Amino acid sequence: MYESINLEQKRYQSVQHYVRTPFQHQIEAFAALSKTFKIGGEKPGSGILVLPTGAGKTFTAVRWLSEHVIPKNIKILWLAPSFYLLDQAFDTFRKGAVDIPEPKKKLNMRCVSSSPSHAKAASIKLTDDIVIMTIQTAIKNLHNDALDGSGKKVTTAFRKFIDFSNKTGLFVVVDEAHHAPAYGCRNLLIGEKDSALGLRGLVRELHLLGLTATPTHNDKSISGWLWKIFQDGIIHEAKKDTLTLQGILAKPKYIEVSTGQKKAVDNALYNRLVKQHQDLPEYIIEELANNKDRNNFIIQTYIANKDVYGKTIIFADRWYQCEYIKNKLLEQNIKADAIYSHIEADPGSVEARNKKTQSDNERIMEEFRNGALDVLINVRMLTEGADVPNVKTVFLTRQTTSSILMTQMIGRALRGEKVGGNSEANIVLFFDEWERLIDWVNPKDGKAIDTEPKSRETYPLEYISICLIKELTKSIVGGGGYTIDYKKICPVGWYKTEIVYPNSENNDDSMETFTEFIMVYEHTKDKFESFIKFILSTKISDEWTKKDFDDKWIHSHSEQWIDKYFNLESDDIGQKLHSDLIKIVRHIAQSSNQSAPSYHPFEERELYDLDKIAEAIINSKLDITQKHQYLSKEFSKPNSLLKTFYKTLFNFETAVDGAIRKIIYDPTDPPIIPPPVIPPVKIEPTEEEKAQIKERDGYTCLCCGVNSKLGKLQIDHIQPVSMGGITALDNLQTLCDVCNRSKRQHEIDFRCNNTKLVKPKKLDLSFPYQNQTTTRIITRIVNSFYHCKAVYSVNWEVLTYTYNIHLYPGNNPEWLLQHKTAILHFIKYKVRRHAENIQVTVTDKK
Repeated sequence: MYESINLEQKRYQSVQHYVRTPFQHQIEAFAALSKTFKIGGEKPGSGILVLPTGAGKTFTAVRWLSEHVIPKNIKILWLAPSFYLLDQAFDTFRKGAVDIPEPKKKLNMRCVSSSPSHAKAASIKLTDDIVIMTIQTAIKNLHNDALDGSGKKVTTAFRKFIDFSNKTGLFVVVDEAHHAPAYGCRNLLIGEKDSALGLRGLVRELHLLGLTATPTHNDKSISGWLWKIFQDGIIHEAKKDTLTLQGILAKPKYIEVSTGQKKAVDNALYNRLVKQHQDLPEYIIEELANNKDRNNFIIQTYIANKDVYGKTIIFADRWYQCEYIKNKLLEQNIKADAIYSHIEADPGSVEARNKKTQSDNERIMEEFRNGALDVLINVRMLTEGADVPNVKTVFLTRQTTSSILMTQMIGRALRGEKVGGNSEANIVLFFDEWERLIDWVNPKDGKAIDTEPKSRETYPLEYISICLIKELTKSIVGGGGYTIDYKKICPVGWYKTEIVYPNSENNDDSMETFTEFIMVYEHTKDKFESFIKFILSTKISDEWTKKDFDDKWIHSHSEQWIDKYFNLESDDIGQKLHSDLIKIVRHIAQSSNQSAPSYHPFEERELYDLDKIAEAIINSKLDITQKHQYLSKEFSKPNSLLKTFYKTLFNFETAVDGAIRKIIYDPTDPPIIPPPVIPPVKIEPTEEEKAQIKERDGYTCLCCGVNSKLGKLQIDHIQPVSMGGITALDNLQTLCDVCNRSKRQHEIDFRCNNTKLVKPKKLDLSFPYQNQTTTRIITRIVNSFYHCKAVYSVNWEVLTYTYNIHLYPGNNPEWLLQHKTAILHFIKYKVRRHAENIQVTVTDKK
């Protein structure tokens, strides 16, 4: 997405242009910005502007930049954690361009992300005035060790833009700035390594503005990074309560509605949602969108309350879901329409002929604005700050793990009466019944919007419940004979970890902060304290701050910690001990000064002690009927957590019966058997494309030569996507997992037998070599060295104890022979362990 605006022409055409009058809190923000960011002053500014969701953060920043920064020809880099936020910034700059004062004559803007609708990073030009891009795309393109086909280091277009801004100055805006403490983002902004300086170290005159609705991170240690990045602190803050009283913001009213749909969660889906922190996969979203009973329920929910809900936006997931809901509402004489930008249909079909055009969507939007429509259904087209006044209700038709998406959808209804909205906004949240605990975003607990959670709401009650229910399930499946030790299965408290994860799936390029709880029990409390004390005394590698790990590497660490500090048989409740320790270490690694996660005691635990309840029943000598009546009364007490923990009276009675048996018989607990671990599935090209590439390449790794029976084969992009490569057959090749990892972001075509290097590369002997044949290791080293499939064969002569490396013609053997001593040392002492007589000869193919 690129636009070059002729400002002189725009000013001439907009003589009667209506200038939007800012509110008082925005006027105060303008003054604070001017005080902090003194363009041309001795010290560049660096601070955070805090405005609640719906209070106009983007408008405020863009208006000030248009008046004070753009006219001075200072470059602007606008960063956001998700591409959903980019369009809003781009559109605001476009609309506000008419307010840019003379003598500025032209404005060049480019919106960059991995989204198909945005420009690619490789398209950035030095003539761009404003570059709006995702944080993840910026991280990937600032420092890159990738080599082109000739072996030359690639200088990305983004890095050229940054270096050039030393001549002009650079103003960086970070939207959703509370994500800035994440390892990748903070290094992008203030990294201090000589080999990977952040923007502050690369640009002499760098101004840094953060925008957020949630300025204070819940963890003080992570908040510390905010003030290291934004050194001037909070430069201005508008309070949500004040803006609500002034009628600028509406007060949100959250209405939870169960669809009654029960959804299974297998291990693969659980890993995706909970461990990989991804949103629902496309196939489940398809199922939800296609479910007529579910859609009918959503429709009936609106119809039954249409007078209360009034002007409503419904967020759906598929174009055909929009059409279905629209048509059913029209049948009930409700004025409704739908907008969407993409459909999947065969050319010539009815669906394709009815596809919405941009002009159709603009017409429908205008009808919704002027009151001709009561309901507007859309597929994420109204998440980027669309100007839709007087919306009273939004329907969120499914759950999500994305707090950014949730915030954007809710924000469409938060305009107060003073700006054409309402005093109160209905946020209708539809939820399904998932059979396992999923950390869905819940706007009421403060994750998605800037509200302060109350003390009881901060309890991770569902975490406690899931452990109790699992123990009850064992009892029920075992015929009711299993005893329950409440003190072992009910936690005494929990650690609260907060970790920022980047997510590039579905071209989202997003960064999300995930809050996760580590349950602590009576018999594990001291063990966790000792473990955390050990970690705090250890210098943690930066690897722990990153998203992707080698599973074997990370598991080897957690195994050592468990062996030293825990008992796997008794302490691995719920089979989560490995992942819990990893979360704690990642939290510490991402926090400033390596601070521990906060610990919260479960202060009400004694009120729900099953042993005490069981003893009361035994001492009172209650019969079966009396026991049922007593437990039913306890279960139904107002404000009791028993319903939250046990869900049903039957579950609660089962738990108490188990506690009674324990007191009477005191049997030992059965061993805990961990469930099988199913590795997550990695999605790349289509399965048909993968099969075609593997067949073409002979089911062999083109780099090291291992066949499909001995190595896990993957499909690699010859020119990486991040470097402008595409997913096409001629840009794909078959590599084993080791060679694919080792190739990194370099452009290497292992289908080619002749090197394109103009001079030899530095020899790299750091590739993994454990449990691999020497021939395979040598082949990988040499082919990577020549930047192609240079090796014709590697032969082992037993009598002379010699490896003969034969190269295809066109690959200079002298390049490799210069490193003969290093290669021999590597083979002798790393690969074959002190095989003193090994020799290496290098020749052209014979």
